[in-house]
Amino acid sequence: MRIACVLITHLRARVELRRQPHLRARPAVIADRSAGRPRVVDAFPAATGMLAGMTLDEALSRYPDAIVLEADEPAYRRVFRQTLTALQGVSDRVEGAELGTVYVGLDGLESLHGGEAALVRALREALPRDLEPRIGVAEAKFPAFVAARTGRGPEAVTVPADPAPFLAPHPINLLPISRDALGGLLRFGLHTMGAVAAMRPELLIDQFGNEGRRAWELSQGIDDRPLLPIESEEAVVERIPLPFASASLELALTGVDTLLRRAFARPAARGRRAGRAELTCLLHEAPPWERAFHFRQGVGSREEASPVIRRRLEHDHPEAPVEELVLELGDLGEGVGEQLGLFPDVRAGRERRLEEAERQLRARLGGPALYRMTSVAPWHPAPEMRVLQAPIDPAARDAMRPLAPPAPVAVEEGPEGQPLAVRLERGWRPVARIEDHWSFDLWWLPAPLSRDYYRVRGEDGRRVTLFRDRREARWYRQAC
Repeated sequence: MRIACVLITHLRARVELRRQPHLRARPAVIADRSAGRPRVVDAFPAATGMLAGMTLDEALSRYPDAIVLEADEPAYRRVFRQTLTALQGVSDRVEGAELGTVYVGLDGLESLHGGEAALVRALREALPRDLEPRIGVAEAKFPAFVAARTGRGPEAVTVPADPAPFLAPHPINLLPISRDALGGLLRFGLHTMGAVAAMRPELLIDQFGNEGRRAWELSQGIDDRPLLPIESEEAVVERIPLPFASASLELALTGVDTLLRRAFARPAARGRRAGRAELTCLLHEAPPWERAFHFRQGVGSREEASPVIRRRLEHDHPEAPVEELVLELGDLGEGVGEQLGLFPDVRAGRERRLEEAERQLRARLGGPALYRMTSVAPWHPAPEMRVLQAPIDPAARDAMRPLAPPAPVAVEEGPEGQPLAVRLERGWRPVARIEDHWSFDLWWLPAPLSRDYYRVRGEDGRRVTLFRDRREARWYRQAC
């Protein structure tokens, strides 16, 4: 049985860093006070030497200036649940073990993804990058877990067919046995799994009982625990990065509409009604913004869900710039028959005809052909941020993108930095006249913009809009 272990180390700390990224370089610990004496459940990277289970007093004795954060277990479990749902989109056999540890069945899926390496890559790409998942692959759970623990970087660690030599150098504290049994093995001088595997199993059984047998078997790579897939929560998750971070409400609403179109086009949601939706906005240098929407009668299309979400967002929306949107549709029930009206739904029919035309054009051209244009910030001084385009076909995975992105261009400058000539399709063209000149400096944006614009006319009467990016010291031609 081929199994992948997807391991997210320090899941609690990663969730807190989403909320407070400015604490990344600070020694901080997450404490749980729910069970009597406060104990550390996780720590930030800067708090080296902090271990889960350590008392808070002991932690503060090592780092007196450490920042103490209260554990938010519901938030951590919610992120872990989202992780499981995302991985279920790749494999139908996903088991959630302890928080941050997931086992995924791989058998039979390799051909769907073009090989095991591509399948493992799909598992990694299903999760947000900031979780930095580690992946180990083996024929059983425990060797896959150890492989994931030893992994560094984006590459998965694959355990050889004989796992014992791979496990041998690793410390025994990775064995899932009690503290008493672990302490007993250490007192006998057995510090590595190789040392435990070299022992006669009956000696370990005489001394430690079933835990001794379990320690010996796992050190040999023998793990007969079956994969216990969780039941699908009947949820559909879609995510989309925005082309630029912005606090524009219209941009967020456009992204939500795009996600709703995609979600209801998924086979799992097609023809069904959703009882809830959860929206997560990943913000620039701010904690994630999360809201839940409940639909009494259920919604079966974007047209039904969008007004409900839009009304709420118009009064309650993120204040910080949004970088990425994640939408989850849940409580999916069977569709309810609708009474046919006397008159056909002209708008719905037009949408279906556009989608079918887009699919036919995509098949011929090898890419998206029809887009839906949406004005998101008509007041913005940078033209490419005023209107966005998204594919007509909801099944398309293309991201939203600006309608008029600037293109680099070669410009000959005058003594005061003004354009004297510009290189166009047919070579250099002298500038006969500068008809307009303006500037702006949006230094407060997540990606600051500082530009000098020129609207020029060539000797042939052709008009061109240029700008010089002050930060890059480069010229661009602006499509308007």
